[in-house]
Amino acid sequence: MKENSGLKSRTKKIILSLIAGVTLLGVGVSGGTMALNAGSQQTVVKAKTYPASIFYANIKVGGTYRRIEYVNMITPVVGKTYTMKVPTIKGYTPNRKTIHLKIEKYKSSPTGIAGERLEDLYYTRNGSVSVKYTAQKLTKQVKLAPGHNFYNHIPGSNYTVKLKHYGTTYKGKTVTIDNSGIKKGMKTPYYRCCYKGKLIGWIYTSALVNPAKYTTVKKTATVIASPKNNFYNHLTYSVYATKLWHYGKTYKNRKVTINKQAVRVGTKTPYYRCYIGNKEIGWIYGGALTNIQ
Repeated sequence: MKENSGLKSRTKKIILSLIAGVTLLGVGVSGGTMALNAGSQQTVVKAKTYPASIFYANIKVGGTYRRIEYVNMITPVVGKTYTMKVPTIKGYTPNRKTIHLKIEKYKSSPTGIAGERLEDLYYTRNGSVSVKYTAQKLTKQVKLAPGHNFYNHIPGSNYTVKLKHYGTTYKGKTVTIDNSGIKKGMKTPYYRCCYKGKLIGWIYTSALVNPAKYTTVKKTATVIASPKNNFYNHLTYSVYATKLWHYGKTYKNRKVTINKQAVRVGTKTPYYRCYIGNKEIGWIYGGALTNIQ
């Protein structure tokens, strides 16, 4: 699964099928019109007796394709290029005001000619921002209090966004990630997540943490003389909401006992749960301890 961030129309090759004086009810147009039908090979239909041409085309509007129409006064001639005005769609802005269609020979067309669209055409939602998407292969955990929810697309992007799941529905669960997206003007990403192979949606990065492996141990250590880390009620940047319990310097040079350690995925130095006597003083980064044994 990969988010389509290109926002481009499906094809540049437009097959032309000229029909004189025929009513084409199948696509909802009558003799004297041109229609670019849905599909990867759209068809243009024209009656000789009418110069006005109404084009129907599948164009990317926001996050989905729509069949839209635009009008021009042309009679297709091989080798010529025609300029067509792009229609207005309420709530969206096109990437250009006109497009150019070059008529050329094309064996796969019933009439042997086709139109080559010389530019891409797509529409972006007004008020939306562009998103840079990157394929990923990650594993993370949802916080117990994620503070964000899962959506079908990144909120504020060019796509129509709908809530899929509350973040708390998957609190504490391990999810896999196949795509990330960073909105223009931001530095932190949204992630597209799956749970047990099922796509559950996009969620903001602060709702997720790297998984940690916990191990029961029986160790002792000494707090260094000038610790830059502090003691917390839980492993920091874990699924738990953390609170500062004690400054590291409060216990400088003190000997502590350890009954549990945790290592986050992607790191090597553990965090330790420390005690002085029978009193738990909290979790601290291993770099604040020495003589661990």
